[in-house]
Amino acid sequence: MDNYEFCATYIKKHSGGKSIKVLDYGCGAGQIVAKLIKFGIDAYGCDIFYKGADYSAQVPLCFFGSIIKRMENGLIPFQSESFDFVVNNQVIEHINDIDHALNEIHRVLKPGGQMLSLFPHKGVWLEVHCGIPFLHWFPKGAQSRVYYAALLRRMGLGYHKGTKSIWQWSREFCEWLDQWTWYHSRAEIEASFSKYFKNLTTIEDIWLKERFGQRALIVKWLPKRICQLAVRNLAGLVFVCTPK
Repeated sequence: MDNYEFCATYIKKHSGGKSIKVLDYGCGAGQIVAKLIKFGIDAYGCDIFYKGADYSAQVPLCFFGSIIKRMENGLIPFQSESFDFVVNNQVIEHINDIDHALNEIHRVLKPGGQMLSLFPHKGVWLEVHCGIPFLHWFPKGAQSRVYYAALLRRMGLGYHKGTKSIWQWSREFCEWLDQWTWYHSRAEIEASFSKYFKNLTTIEDIWLKERFGQRALIVKWLPKRICQLAVRNLAGLVFVCTPK
């Protein structure tokens, strides 16, 4: 099970069998939206489709402009109190001003609605976009991290290698991280979320067991706290909350 399926399945399970309206904030190509629609859920998406990850060409034509909309100036193009559920999957680490983003999500959520969030924080061990441990811990623009990335890439680590040379891959990924990611500390995340949301419930253990699927026996007997710490350190945060 990947993150798209996890999000769609989690929302379906927690809909209580009721008719709900869902927004995928930062929806990319609309994978979660498509899965929710297959489940019979009224689902929509929005994204700025920024240059660093513009998936607009992959959005089904029947979705674009109606079910999936382009955001302008960071504003969600839907009316206030429109949604029962908002999901954001691997989005918050790409937003510099998370206060503005959370204020907008809070605006479009109905009172008593829920938000499901999955994203890495600054302290996570693995840089999830390129697969190089601790690469995001280096200061932006640091030439030393290009050499570090190249060293670990030579050792066989890294994602999306393609046909690029080790040096080109390392340099371009570091430039991409500089331009398109803003990893926030746990303290910053807690401070921002607490302004707009309450009842934060961590579900990293549920995420881990669902992602393992039939291999869940490996983690089935681990204490909840151990599962949560493992996910937070290796992948990031997974939690639900409700608007204040």
